[in-house]
Amino acid sequence: MFRGGDMLKVKHLEKRILGKYRCIVISDIHSHLDRFKELLKKVNYHKDDYLVILGDFIEKGNQTIETVEYLQKLQKNSDRVYVILGNCEYALEEMISNQKYAKQVINYLNHIGKSGMIKQALNELSLDIKRDPPELIQAKVKKYLQPYFEYFKTLPTTLHLNNFIFVHAGIENRKDWKNSRLTSLIEMKTFFQNGHCLEDYVVVGHLPTSNQHRHLINNDIIIDKKKRIISIDGGTGVKFVSQLNALIITGDYNEVHFEKVNVQPLPLYQAIIDVHTEKKKYHKIAWPDFEVNLLKKGKIFSKCLQVNTNNILKIKNEFLYKNKEKLYCLDDYVDNFIEVEKGDIVKLIGVYGIYAYIIKDGNVGWIKYRYLKKFNKTT
Repeated sequence: MFRGGDMLKVKHLEKRILGKYRCIVISDIHSHLDRFKELLKKVNYHKDDYLVILGDFIEKGNQTIETVEYLQKLQKNSDRVYVILGNCEYALEEMISNQKYAKQVINYLNHIGKSGMIKQALNELSLDIKRDPPELIQAKVKKYLQPYFEYFKTLPTTLHLNNFIFVHAGIENRKDWKNSRLTSLIEMKTFFQNGHCLEDYVVVGHLPTSNQHRHLINNDIIIDKKKRIISIDGGTGVKFVSQLNALIITGDYNEVHFEKVNVQPLPLYQAIIDVHTEKKKYHKIAWPDFEVNLLKKGKIFSKCLQVNTNNILKIKNEFLYKNKEKLYCLDDYVDNFIEVEKGDIVKLIGVYGIYAYIIKDGNVGWIKYRYLKKFNKTT
């Protein structure tokens, strides 16, 4: 994370609700405004509801400025909408506002920020990173985005609402959790493992929930009642297989109920024949263990050794890439081959050669594309 400056400070917000309430919590929208609107519609959001956005609503998508303006509109229409600061908002403001990061802005645009707030500003200002000097780009982008940065500065870092602490990444494992460092609150990577010592639930985003599953690609909300941690980031804008999650908390004094809702806009396909596969254990590759060694090159799948786990698995060739002489798997991956019965409905993630990468009953895996046809809901 970018350091220094006097920009965004830790702010804690306290709110107490008496009686019945409905609270909708969404995290890591990452500039996917259409998906966000679809989710609000699916949960029947009403301005009488409490709505909490757990940060990282910008970058990694093509509707960054539109997303910020939509959140501002929601807050203008209801004082029950709370938007929490995430590491993306912090880092972007600091990178553009601090002159020492001018060259890093160009590097960011070339590698990470090919879509996002800076890219949108460049297009509006007719700036060219190949033509214009970094210092000029940074200065003009800063002026253009300043109204949005001022909004970021108003955002709380945490919201303590009844028996829930809402924060982007986590809190330190201490009773005086409000003294947690800003870096912990907005970018901690080990909160789910480290836990906390409070009686309240801590609700976080930041890391896709699929990271917590050793053998599955599953982006559903995780409610760990023992740890009193709820993790809700569905990987939108980050994971190849992703969804946008909403946690609905229905409260009545000391009694609360949870509901999980998500949108995953993937096309539906239908199996046209029965397909049976050999029953065997399959393996998952996920962050941060993407490095592999090639054992045997194949025409369609290659036999590989996952470096940090020593697991041997078949990886679709399109998912393999080299970087500085090392071989990596492109994203979360499972070498699972899916069984279907004729008529089964599946979600299509993508088509790679003669194989389709699909989701069936929550399980991700491979099937030959010719065994599927597009599903027509009217039939």
